[in-house]
Amino acid sequence: MRKILLTLMIIITVLFGCQNSATEERNDGGFLWKVENEDTTVYLQGTIHVGNEDFFPLNEQIEDAYEESDVVLPEINLNELDVMESQSLMMDLAMYEEGQTLADDLTEDTFVALEEILKENDMGIEMVQQFKPWFMEMLLMQFALEESEYSPEYAVDQYFLDRADEDEKEIRELETYEDQLMVLSGFSEELQLEMLEDAILNYDEMVEDLDEITAYWLNGATDELSASGEDEESIEGYEEYMEEMNTNRNIGMADTILEILTEDSGQTYFVFVGAMHMVEDPSIVSLIEEDGYKVEHIY
Repeated sequence: MRKILLTLMIIITVLFGCQNSATEERNDGGFLWKVENEDTTVYLQGTIHVGNEDFFPLNEQIEDAYEESDVVLPEINLNELDVMESQSLMMDLAMYEEGQTLADDLTEDTFVALEEILKENDMGIEMVQQFKPWFMEMLLMQFALEESEYSPEYAVDQYFLDRADEDEKEIRELETYEDQLMVLSGFSEELQLEMLEDAILNYDEMVEDLDEITAYWLNGATDELSASGEDEESIEGYEEYMEEMNTNRNIGMADTILEILTEDSGQTYFVFVGAMHMVEDPSIVSLIEEDGYKVEHIY
């Protein structure tokens, strides 16, 4: 169940793929910004939601920013998640109404291709055909992760969460698991099908996409990551997807950070969210800058 919950957080990154190559080899993580207001400091760390043991420790500046912090702010705190409650909510949102299946919505060729992918992963279509497209897309992502050298269990987010628990730092969620689940399950049926069909068609490229995304992150290639979705802008429903997955969420997270800066508590905060939220406009960084603050790109 934990793997499925973690997979929920990485769909946006692989969905739009990566078409460029990071040109600078750095290999110790990137995407760190800093904003201050009087005695209050907020570090903004863009993360990647997968990883492996070789990722750690991260760059010294990132590690120091975490060490300095009094409070950490992840997207969600998976360590405090009620798994049974969350699983129940997910299943309620993931299942078709009785009598309807994926076979009713997918074209015959796409359905056959999905059957082949499932067969390769020792799963029969009869086990999953009651699941809606958004959930099936997530399942395909999980298959790809299992074929890769990465795991959500070594996600940079999880690394900081576990350390924060060990160090007894205060943890404040910027969102909730329910928030993220409602976004993913709330897209129109047409868009859900389009995204699933795209995932089926490009299933064999998912592992390669993960390799490129991790290279961007490890090398701090902000421009490449920001540009990674440009080739997908012609996809019908792209604007709907990005508005919900990126724009609206960034506005909400930025508002919380701005409130912290306004409070001027004198504490140091360490925000860590998916790197796309820091580079895809309107990004958290750009929204804070628009409010009049100077945001320094540290690393």
